[in-house]
Amino acid sequence: MKLEQVDRKKLMPLLDNLTVAVEDLLITGLTTASQTTVQTLGVTFQESSRMGLLRLGSTLRAVNEEVSRFTKNDPDFSRKRLSFFLNRSWLLAVAIKKAIEENKSDVFERLMLTPSLTPVESIEAVTIGVVKRVASTFCAFDFRMRTTADCGHLKNGTSVVWSCVFPRSPGSQIPPEGYLHLPQKQKFKSAIFLEPKKMLIANVNAALDMTGVQRIMLGETSTVTPGDQFSDWDSFIYWDQQAALDRIDNHTHGPFDLEVELQEEVFFKKWTIEETWEKEDGGTVYPIVTDKFRCEATVAKKSETNVLRKEMEGFKDAKRPPGALFGLMHYEKCKLVLQPLTVFEKKGPKHLMISPDKIDPKALLAALKF
Repeated sequence: MKLEQVDRKKLMPLLDNLTVAVEDLLITGLTTASQTTVQTLGVTFQESSRMGLLRLGSTLRAVNEEVSRFTKNDPDFSRKRLSFFLNRSWLLAVAIKKAIEENKSDVFERLMLTPSLTPVESIEAVTIGVVKRVASTFCAFDFRMRTTADCGHLKNGTSVVWSCVFPRSPGSQIPPEGYLHLPQKQKFKSAIFLEPKKMLIANVNAALDMTGVQRIMLGETSTVTPGDQFSDWDSFIYWDQQAALDRIDNHTHGPFDLEVELQEEVFFKKWTIEETWEKEDGGTVYPIVTDKFRCEATVAKKSETNVLRKEMEGFKDAKRPPGALFGLMHYEKCKLVLQPLTVFEKKGPKHLMISPDKIDPKALLAALKF
């Protein structure tokens, strides 16, 4: 987003209300926070997302998650996470307002963390991994893909990602994967991205993010159509380690940084799991050893990660390597931390975070009360 595109009459009061709400919450504490304060945070999240302030919106979404966990006495409530994202929200609101008042376009765009968009007429790609995130009020999926042909300025083999978010009612019994069977406004179901087929995606915009991945944005006229079956998965099993090192060398730390924002898509052809252990704050650590280095994958003890936990336990006991491993790796407290996403078996990719259970469309529609 450019500074000249901002609706200042709407954005400035929004930022003022946010800073006041955060300050009230910090002064009074969660136990005595007014309903108005909590409601202001929720409204600001919705409005900032609607206005395209994605960085601020995602930060406020994390705040709302923790506030919701606190009010429900959820054992997963994290004081550290709430404090971090509250402070981040205040810093972003104050800094964005200052950049607007001083008319500093370069500062504003850095705070937005929204790269410029480039139109692409058509993209042909296959999904190689899926990230699933589940909270009390939403579930989100990131489909990590590779292009299978030259597509405008995108070359064959380019990393691309498309994301979708679905609102959830508190206490919903619908499995997260069920939402993938709901139609998008472009009249396709997100579940088709799980198929081992080429996807033909037309009339989209693409933006290069800081990790070197092209993020796809669908519009009103975009279309998604499944194509032919794909089998040449081996052509994607590589990792440009020099590019990763260059990103680390060129990275500048700042007060808004999250560990996972500087992440890499990685492949391990040969890997094993060493003896696991339990973390004090919950979750199981799976040490993964390759022929070059060691990293750690932590799987939380939550219902939405049961699929991944089951798969990791199976790999731990396997007598032979199950196939190449694909995942997202980031750097946290001088450690390499991996989020496993896919194992490439002989028959194709096996998505480790997606439940293989069948979804009953009738039961899904009944649960959603359409």
